[in-house]
Amino acid sequence: MPIAIAQIDSAPDRTDAILSRVRRTSFNGPVLLAFAISLLICAWFVTWGDWKFFQHDGLASFNDAQALSLLNGHLDVPREAIGFEAYIYNGKAYGYFGIGPALLRIPLLILFPHLDGLWSRSMMILACAAALVSAYRILLLVRGSSQPPAAFQRLLTCLFIFSAALGSTNLFIIGRSYIFHEAIIWGSSFALLFAWALLNYFESPSRLTLALCGTFAFLSFHSRATTGAGALLGLCLLTAILAWRALTDRDVMRSFLGFRPVSNPLSHTIIAGSCVGVTLLTYAEINYAKFHTLSSMPLRYYELYVQAPDRMERTEGRQIHPANTPTTVATYFGLRGFEFDLHFPWIGLSRKPTIVGSPKIDVIEPFSTVPTSMPALTLLALIGSVLLVRGSTEGFRRARLPAAALLAGGGVVLMTVGITERYLHDFYPALIVCGATGICGIASRKWLPAKTALLALLTAASIVINLAFAIVNQRLGSWGVPLEKRTEFLQWQQKADHLFSRAK
Repeated sequence: MPIAIAQIDSAPDRTDAILSRVRRTSFNGPVLLAFAISLLICAWFVTWGDWKFFQHDGLASFNDAQALSLLNGHLDVPREAIGFEAYIYNGKAYGYFGIGPALLRIPLLILFPHLDGLWSRSMMILACAAALVSAYRILLLVRGSSQPPAAFQRLLTCLFIFSAALGSTNLFIIGRSYIFHEAIIWGSSFALLFAWALLNYFESPSRLTLALCGTFAFLSFHSRATTGAGALLGLCLLTAILAWRALTDRDVMRSFLGFRPVSNPLSHTIIAGSCVGVTLLTYAEINYAKFHTLSSMPLRYYELYVQAPDRMERTEGRQIHPANTPTTVATYFGLRGFEFDLHFPWIGLSRKPTIVGSPKIDVIEPFSTVPTSMPALTLLALIGSVLLVRGSTEGFRRARLPAAALLAGGGVVLMTVGITERYLHDFYPALIVCGATGICGIASRKWLPAKTALLALLTAASIVINLAFAIVNQRLGSWGVPLEKRTEFLQWQQKADHLFSRAK
């Protein structure tokens, strides 16, 4: 009888939990509209306004070539597939890019061999969609059961989606589908998928969800090692926590991370540890198979450095220099993130970094800064960081580990020898996790209309800024821009300048 009574009493709790989960995983009309508008604009950018998703772009067929190489049991690719980014070892051409995006190509190339070399645009928009869906799911998991007023909740969620899709470096990245940007966007998308899976795992631990965490960390690390390092770090910390639970205290980190009990922590430890081991071992094996060294970027084989020995001397043959950190922090997080221009779209990327000390900088490309190019996400992330420290809800506590790990992974880029706008996207996953937490802070009832209006203004400014950066980079880039697209943009520029001068 006591058992039956307990079962009856627990039924409403289970029903409430199921209904709560359904509410938190469903899309409503305004959210779907925000997704549709965002993906439509991103699709216009990735297709150069022609809506052709299967088109060859400059330096965009490497992953197709790498996938075919993997199918044939080797890692070198045809020289034309990697172009000027080639590493030449024993007379063969290799890329330093990870195999993650190439692995996704393998089934596609088997099923659709006639589309070889034409998948980059479609894969870019797929990665973008995965990132946005992950961001939305993360927001729902962090928010938990707290429910602000329905109308403002929908509006704030839509503003968050627009900020993530159009008011961030996402728009700049998706504007060009070449190998650099595809590696970056997949690294960030898989990092966000890892964060989503980890939050789910903390809420309801299962071996399947843990395996998803490991898979997404593997793919993120093998797409973009800097961003992926954050996901892998998060997985390493999770492995340590599980091992601690298996050996000593089954409740360790339960309150700090909102991490619910695991029925068999030893088996979970083995799964998580195996995922870490496979990721690192595969990375080392691939590098050794290419270059007979564990380094993924042995610069002595890099064609650009071979042809310009001064660059090798300037960087001392290394891509990572901790001494560069003060310069890159001041540059990427300062306020000198754009320059005014007399011509449409009237604002552009900055070209003057803030030099601190004697950094080993090899290349300086046009760049922006986090606060000036993404003011909405920056504000949300700052608010979210405070909430993560306070940890007043279980959802906030669960977001602590992915936020900290992804920020640490993105921070690796601060030590590199290049300064460029695309590197800002390494901070994108951490900004999204912290920003999702920040949305929950804004959603408190006090001053809610005023806070929503401020976020709407910042989101609009973020979108305008990133539209300008993306279109200029796409149409006036230093290489790989079709002549007709450059000419088309110059015509737009002349018309806009003429209208503006008449308005004055």
